[in-house]
Amino acid sequence: MKQVFRRVIDRRGRVSVLDLPVPHLGPDQVLVQSHYSLISSGTEIGTLSKTPLELVKQTVSDPWMRRAVKQTVFATGVTQTARRVWHEMTTPREIGYSGAGTVLEVGENLEGFQIGQAVAYAATGHAEIAAPAINHVVPVPEGVDLRHAAFVTVGGIAIQGLRRADLQFGETVAVYGLGLVGQLCARIALAAGCVVVGVDINPRANEQARSAGVSLVVDPTEPEWKRRVLDFTGKHGVDATIVCASSDSPEIINSAMEITRRQGRVVVVGYVRLEIHPKNFLQREIDLRYSRAYGPGSYHTGYEKGRLDYPFGYVRWTEKRNLEEFVRLVSTGAVSVEPLIGGVYDVDDAQEAFDAVRERSLPGIAALISYGTDPDLRRTIEIAPRPKQSGKVGISLVGFGNHVLGRHLPNLRAMKEVELRAIASATGRNAAAVAADLGVTAITTDVDDLMSDPGTDGVLICSSHPEHYEHISKAIDAQKAVFVEKPMVVRLEHFRQLLKRMEDSPVILTLGLNRRYSPLVQTLRDEIDGPVDYVEYMITEAFLPADHWTLDPIEGGGRLVSEGEHFIDLCNLLIGKRPISVVGRALGKTPEDLRTLCNFAVNLQYDGAVANIVFNESGAAQMPRERLVVLARGQVATLDDFGKLTVHGRKVESHGRGLRKSMGHAEELQQFVRAIRGEPNNLLTWEEASLATLCMFAAQESIRTGAAIDLQEFRQGLMTDAPRADEAEEPDSQGEPAPVDVE
Repeated sequence: MKQVFRRVIDRRGRVSVLDLPVPHLGPDQVLVQSHYSLISSGTEIGTLSKTPLELVKQTVSDPWMRRAVKQTVFATGVTQTARRVWHEMTTPREIGYSGAGTVLEVGENLEGFQIGQAVAYAATGHAEIAAPAINHVVPVPEGVDLRHAAFVTVGGIAIQGLRRADLQFGETVAVYGLGLVGQLCARIALAAGCVVVGVDINPRANEQARSAGVSLVVDPTEPEWKRRVLDFTGKHGVDATIVCASSDSPEIINSAMEITRRQGRVVVVGYVRLEIHPKNFLQREIDLRYSRAYGPGSYHTGYEKGRLDYPFGYVRWTEKRNLEEFVRLVSTGAVSVEPLIGGVYDVDDAQEAFDAVRERSLPGIAALISYGTDPDLRRTIEIAPRPKQSGKVGISLVGFGNHVLGRHLPNLRAMKEVELRAIASATGRNAAAVAADLGVTAITTDVDDLMSDPGTDGVLICSSHPEHYEHISKAIDAQKAVFVEKPMVVRLEHFRQLLKRMEDSPVILTLGLNRRYSPLVQTLRDEIDGPVDYVEYMITEAFLPADHWTLDPIEGGGRLVSEGEHFIDLCNLLIGKRPISVVGRALGKTPEDLRTLCNFAVNLQYDGAVANIVFNESGAAQMPRERLVVLARGQVATLDDFGKLTVHGRKVESHGRGLRKSMGHAEELQQFVRAIRGEPNNLLTWEEASLATLCMFAAQESIRTGAAIDLQEFRQGLMTDAPRADEAEEPDSQGEPAPVDVE
């Protein structure tokens, strides 16, 4: 199938049309054959002409982005950071978010859609085949032109902006900015019985608003335009102003307030600079509001993934209900979008369409992309099919997100004994952009096709966390060696099943716990003469907002689940014994759902030794993110961020300077390949990997119950007991796993 992409930075505003496999269909998704998709003249065009300077300014002005860049430099070094920045600047990005078509396939959790049914969808790019989640797809009544239904997302944005204004029948609303969203705002407000005033500098946009029935249209560059609005409203001002314009000038927001009546409402839909004159708040008591996307549910992972909905009686107008309402307005003729359509372009002519919108050469405001009736429905696209070369180790990748692109891929390509085979991901988007240069055999959205490749000796599983169990199981069935990024699994029941599967059908299975492979960790082990009595491991991370993906109950599972195995494994390695018991505690208030846990402490008891792990959101600029202190008899070793090691004994030994850091990513892959080749290696074994995972789940159980967990009893219980009630396979009240990869 064909899909349109952009680059992060391209001052000429170029787009690309790439051939991709049909996207993976998740249980909460609908597969749609697109007929039309709408180009957003504001959002999309604004993203097409960024320059490097603009990106730098954006990064410098955003405290969160500044901190992220700094932490990346400290954690990975300048070279890795530069590589990641270059990747971010050049990797094709999905563009588009509004379209309409017919249903091809329905996810297993969904009901109410039929094959061949006409639907409109949001939050999915310009593609022949789309896979929107259930809360982003709505039915289109028979007789509605799919060209009109393709306006659904922009219509939802306009509706939400009007809802934020709390308009009542007969009130007067000004729409400041008569681009695509503004035109729809005006039409929807008219359909709702409001009096509408339009404000724009574009004569053609103003004329379109007049023809739609807008009562007064003014040009803000003309003198006395505000007086015309005030005269029209009996000198009171409009009841509400919807700002759909985008500008760095503070004139727009202040003008919007000045034409709004006292105690009126101003709603910002576009982007404007908020340098507001105090008199507009103090004297006029204007209520300033923002409208975010197209309704409640925006940016809520559970809602946008389709795992949950908000009760109708509590949240009347969600994202999906706003989309449905727009389609209803179009179907009844209350809102007409036909006059807005300035051109329909074939997907192969997408560049022409974007150029026409940007240059404002269209006879209308909107441009649509159309798609053929016979799309390519392959889920696997061959790139360079071939038998594996003799003497090579064939490695395939499941998941192709930033971690793979920034870390694993450069390390694999540097290994002469490795031959890259297939790449599987949810959409194939990242893979398609680099597949030819990598020389891979195929890209696919079907993991079974990858596993059936006879040239694949081992697979790197770097997919989204909830998918790990399924992909490990498929690899075991195919008797492939497995390298899985942490966490091994996110559910205790899945770990139980893996323990049993590995007893019945063992393969090479290792976990991506790279810290044990760091050169300075090996140096530390060499410097310590006797047994280790105590390890203290302190991890001070930056604060994460509650909506970060790692704290999502399904996507991430909390910081203990998503990261705890790293720290536990390193303690086990340094002490060199199996722990006997585990105690876990939440630092601060224990969350109601431990899958959202942020801060924790874990105590590991060994025969004659102890390890303490503290993970806390207390990161400070000059403090190492990870500090490891190891006590042996007569020796104390301190390792900071895997870049600086100090060992106190008969004399003080220092290693590393703190600038060049290696956290073992290259070394772990080298050991994985050596294990596949049957050569001597130091690969983390299944027994060691499963021990780290066992301890992680035991720590979570200890936090849940408040008791110390005996590890031998805990493991025996996993192998013999039925699943605990809160760990049994549940109906989809919490949702099914996410797609193959989060790219």
